[in-house]
Amino acid sequence: MSYRTLFDRQIGTTIPTTLRSLLAVRAFGLRAVGDLDADHLDRAISWVHNSDLPDPTPWLEPGQLLLTDGGQFTGPGSTSPEAYCFRLQQRGVAGLGFAIDVIHAAVPAELAAACERHEIPLIEVPGTTPFIGIIRHVADAEAADRSARLSWTLESQRALARAAVRQDGLRAILRTLSSRLGTWVALFDAAGRPLSLPGIAEVPASVDSAVQEQSRMLLRKSKPASVRITEPLAATLQTIGQSGRLGGVLAVGADTPLDSAHSDLVESVIALASIALEQQRAVSDARLRVRTGVIELLLAGRTDEAARSATALWGRMPAPPLLAGQVIGFTGSQSLLDELELAATAEPGALFFAEREEDLLIMVARDGLAGVADLLRKHDTAAGFAELHRWDELGRALAEASHAARQSSEPGVIEFSAIAENGMIGMLRNNGGPLVARRMLAPLDQLAPAHRERLLAAATAWFAANTAWDPAARSLDIHRHTLRARIDELGELLGLDLSTFDGRAQLWAAMELSSAER
Repeated sequence: MSYRTLFDRQIGTTIPTTLRSLLAVRAFGLRAVGDLDADHLDRAISWVHNSDLPDPTPWLEPGQLLLTDGGQFTGPGSTSPEAYCFRLQQRGVAGLGFAIDVIHAAVPAELAAACERHEIPLIEVPGTTPFIGIIRHVADAEAADRSARLSWTLESQRALARAAVRQDGLRAILRTLSSRLGTWVALFDAAGRPLSLPGIAEVPASVDSAVQEQSRMLLRKSKPASVRITEPLAATLQTIGQSGRLGGVLAVGADTPLDSAHSDLVESVIALASIALEQQRAVSDARLRVRTGVIELLLAGRTDEAARSATALWGRMPAPPLLAGQVIGFTGSQSLLDELELAATAEPGALFFAEREEDLLIMVARDGLAGVADLLRKHDTAAGFAELHRWDELGRALAEASHAARQSSEPGVIEFSAIAENGMIGMLRNNGGPLVARRMLAPLDQLAPAHRERLLAAATAWFAANTAWDPAARSLDIHRHTLRARIDELGELLGLDLSTFDGRAQLWAAMELSSAER
């Protein structure tokens, strides 16, 4: 069902008046002359005018029905039906009603033929049917339509007013608009990102990308504007806010252009949404500052004060064991913050988030991590997470989460425990260790390949024997003095004192990290 059909049903009338509806009024006794197709029968009649003038077109408008007794087709100087119908066709009349048994006993054949040639619907009107009756019928229908539309508009405005004072005012307003128009509604923030609107029909997949692209285009202009999409599904987009300070874009699905009643309703929603967005941003910023304060209290060890502050606003504070997450260099996606707020509100005590300096912190129970991961991927954002068993470990957990976040190569979550399982060498390997190792061992590249390999083989056997000389020499089938000479040469070439643990550790790590490079 189209939004227009639903609207017609809501206001309780069938509009507009058409030739089909007039022919259905038995009291008029109207009859179509010739075959009329559906386009002619269902074309809207904007008004009814009666005239016997040879050329009534100066007083006609497109879409009007003309009624005549046919006096212009009799007597000296009578009007040519061909020229008459040509002028009516050029003017775009919806049809011609011809009264019989007044001047003419029947519709003149020449007129009927001319109407057919110029595709003007011709209706026979009995002489007993007064033109004023037809005119009044159309006028009454128009008045009833205007009254119904006014009633619909007033009730819609009252519904918007009731929605505006609800706690979730913005979403309630948009739900009301969607319900009153019977179509989907979407809201995009100032960055062109879609805001979550639970309970409202989603943008159809076939038009979603076009709507998002057009929203970003409107926002880039930085001034109030609107645009209509017609393919593959229709939609009307309108910016929210003032020039230079656009707050977003409202998109409304509509199979035909919005009429005045619908446009007025959308304009009211845009005005209310503009106010609501500003208020929501102010409230959201204040709540975020409180969240930041709670985090600072926790980091300072003032757990009780933090819990009381959180409980006063959000019902309760999540309690360890939790996963503490961190998004490094958070860019301030209002849409992501909105969805985190919705998730935290839906399950008090299961999720907590806050901005701190340039980062976004998230604390969530283990069973809620998958949902957070989906949300982060949706917003092309990566976060690291670490286990948090007690509040006094929060600083440590956030440091681990920060390290994990820096290892992420794609949106979603990465846990510090997964990194820690690889040990120190694994951590170094993922953080540029092989490059450093290659630089440390670079002096060996100046040697002949065979000599280089002998030195490295000596070091490998030496480390395998826990730097014991005799077992290492036996494994190489060389004298231990030869092995010592090779190790001393290796240390001299690399600038390492291999008689110390530090020197040996650096050589072993360099060889381990470079093994994958060789």
